[in-house]
Amino acid sequence: MPKEKFLALEKKVKNLTLLYVEDNKGLQEQAGKVFKKIFKNVISADNGEDALELFEEHQPEIVITDINMGKLNGLELSKEIKKIDPFVKIIITSAFDDKDYLFEAIDANISKYLKKPITISELTNAITKVVNEIEFERNRNLFQHYIKDVFQHQETMLILLKDENILIVNKKCLEFFSQKSLDSFRDVFLNFDKLILKHNNFLYNHDDIDWLESAKCSNGKLFNVKMADKEGNSRHFILKAYKIPDKEETYILSFDDITDLNLLVIYDKEAMKQEKQESQKKIIYGVLEIVKRNNSNIKIYNSYKGLNISNIGILGEITEDDIVIQAPYMQLRAIKINNSLVIESELFPTAVLCDVKKVDFENSQVIIKNYKFIDSMPSEQEFTRVEPEENHKISLFFEGHKIHADVKILDVSVGGVKITMSLLPAGFKVEDDLVVDMVFTMGAKPLIINTKAKVKKLIEGKKEFVVILLFDNDTKIKKLLTEYVANRQMALIREFKKLAQEL
Repeated sequence: MPKEKFLALEKKVKNLTLLYVEDNKGLQEQAGKVFKKIFKNVISADNGEDALELFEEHQPEIVITDINMGKLNGLELSKEIKKIDPFVKIIITSAFDDKDYLFEAIDANISKYLKKPITISELTNAITKVVNEIEFERNRNLFQHYIKDVFQHQETMLILLKDENILIVNKKCLEFFSQKSLDSFRDVFLNFDKLILKHNNFLYNHDDIDWLESAKCSNGKLFNVKMADKEGNSRHFILKAYKIPDKEETYILSFDDITDLNLLVIYDKEAMKQEKQESQKKIIYGVLEIVKRNNSNIKIYNSYKGLNISNIGILGEITEDDIVIQAPYMQLRAIKINNSLVIESELFPTAVLCDVKKVDFENSQVIIKNYKFIDSMPSEQEFTRVEPEENHKISLFFEGHKIHADVKILDVSVGGVKITMSLLPAGFKVEDDLVVDMVFTMGAKPLIINTKAKVKKLIEGKKEFVVILLFDNDTKIKKLLTEYVANRQMALIREFKKLAQEL
C-alpha cells in the first residue's frame, strides 16, 4: 500500500479498536505488528471463547478472526458477537476455500471474507473497506439524528405520514393537541377532519372536498386552515403537504400558526372593504412574508389592450417599504408599459393591485411600493377580453330606438362587451334588454355582429358611464366572436412584442 494511503487509513482508525483472533501464535504475533502500525488499540485472543469475553469487555468496532479454532470457531464467534452488536464489522480469515463457509459467513452478515495466505495489501484494503463503512454509518446516523432534532424543534407543527398512517409528529404538534405520545395522537388524527373548522375560502371537509386529499393532490400548495386550540380559541394556520420524493404516498404536513398576524379579516370581503388602505397594505405584506417563508410563488398579471400577460413571480427581499419580485423579461416589459401589476396567491381571497417603484431589467426584478386588494381575480376571468382596433363601430338600440350617444368599446369577449356612453336614455337600467350592432374592420372583410344583449352593470363616472353588456346565447354569434377574439389576440401579441423591443 502506498505510504499516503497508509497514513490516510491510520488517521481514519485512530479512535477505533480492533479485536484480532488467531490461534496460530506465530501468525498472531506477525499480523499483530502490522495492526499496531495502523490501530492504537489492538486486543488479541487465540480462541473464540476468550475473544467473546474480550469483545463484551472492550466493545471494539472491528473484529478480524480466523475460522478454524477450538472451543468456538470464527463463524460461531461472529454470530454471538452480532447478537451483542449487529453493527460491528467482522473480517473472516480462512485457509480453506469452502463454499459452505462462505455462505454461512454471508448469513452471519460478515463484512469481508479473506482466504489465507493474506497479503498486506489485501488486509489493508479489507480494513479500509470496513472503516469506510463505519464512517459512512456514523455520518448517516449523525445526519439522521440532526434531521430528527430539527424536525422535533420546529416552531411549525409537522406530521410525517405514509398513506393514512402517522409515522412521526413533532413536539409542537403534540403540545397543541395536548397529547403525550405518538400513539395517542394517532387516535386524534382519526377525527382530524372534525378539528378543521369551516371558514370562508379556507380548506375544510365539505361537499365533495376532503381536506387531506386536496392537500396531498396539490404538492407544495399553500392552504388556509382554521382549528381550535385546547382552550377553544380559533387559530389560523397555513397548511402545506410536501410529498417525499421516491417514497410512495409519503408526505410531510406542515401547519404554520399565523394567528398573531390577524389575517382572518381578509377572507371576509365585506369586512375587508372597511379596512383602510394602510391596514390593507400591512395585511398584504404579512401574507407575502408567509408566501416567501414557505418558498411559494405568486402569479403576476398585466394587460395590454385586454391581452393578458402572466408569469410566475418569485419573491425576493421584503421590507415594509419595498417588495422585490423576480420576473421574466417580457413580463417586466409589460409592467413597464402599465407601470403597475396585479398579483395572485392561493393565500389571497382576491387579487392585489401594485404600484411600481422601479423596473430593474439588469437584475430581472420589479420593486413594488403601494398595493391594495381589488374585487376580481384575473385567473378566474370567464372569457378572454380584448380591446378592439381604433376604427371599430358600435350602435345600441333600446326599446326599438337607436341610442343617440357617443359609444365606444373598451373591450369585447365571446360573452359580452364593456362600453362607455356619454349619456343614458331615460329609464335605462340593469337587466334591461337591448340590441347591439358592432362592426370590426380587422382583416380584409369587415365583421358585423348583430345580437341581443342584457345590461349587467352600470357605473357612473365623472364624464361618462361604463356599461357591461352580456350577449344572448347565440351559437352563430359566439362562433364569430371566438374567431375575432383569437385573431385580435394574435395581432396584439405581435404589437406588444414590437413595442417591448422598442422600449
